[in-house]
Amino acid sequence: MNIIIPQNIFSALFALSLPDIYKDKILIKESSLISAYLEKNKNDVALIPSLDLLKHEDLFVSKKIGISFDGILSNSYFYFVPEQTTFNKILLRGDLSSNDIILSKIIFPELFGVEPEFAIDVNPIDFHNNNYLVVGMENEAYPVTQNGISFSEQIDGMIDLPYVNFVLASYDQDAILEVENELANLDETIEKKIDELIGKLKLDNDLRNYLLDNFQSVYYDFTELEMEGLAELLKLPYYHGITKDLVDIKFA
Repeated sequence: MNIIIPQNIFSALFALSLPDIYKDKILIKESSLISAYLEKNKNDVALIPSLDLLKHEDLFVSKKIGISFDGILSNSYFYFVPEQTTFNKILLRGDLSSNDIILSKIIFPELFGVEPEFAIDVNPIDFHNNNYLVVGMENEAYPVTQNGISFSEQIDGMIDLPYVNFVLASYDQDAILEVENELANLDETIEKKIDELIGKLKLDNDLRNYLLDNFQSVYYDFTELEMEGLAELLKLPYYHGITKDLVDIKFA
């Protein structure tokens, strides 16, 4: 059994907290490819973008472990051109997932009253002339230096519940239960070693301090709140006409 994770700070902290028996079984993949990988490797376990469940309803989902946010910290941030009065285009960068694409189509009409064009961008970043959604490690220290707006904060404000960004999922229910048993009280484990764990990531000092100051808004343990938040999150695309059906969550 391998454990697949996306490449971001929060999944890296998860991986660093795994028992030694799993350390050589960690595979890192692009967020958008992980669920497709699980289809061909059904005994593996992965942290997948939560909205991947819209197209992968047969996956079992852990009811004890995930990555959720309830505040300023986020895996994705918006950056807007200073002092602009309107906009019609958002450039997308980084480790994009179904969450970023689908939820952006909801956030902008709902919160900003606009329906911008979205385009993937690989050019040198230019905060003075372009609006961005940046995902994952490509954010670097920009949330601090460029006044990034937390994607997670917009979503948890809409549903009034934690934003479940990633869920632990597998086609093998027993594999999920095995990982759950090895990672009881994950929030407590990470919190006790957070300085040491973040130190291993060798981050910019501004970003390191930003994470430490706000880490209380990140959750790895699932509670009833996260389970309810996941259920509400999966309803949003249906209520906004993006998907045709509601989906049921298969908790392990």
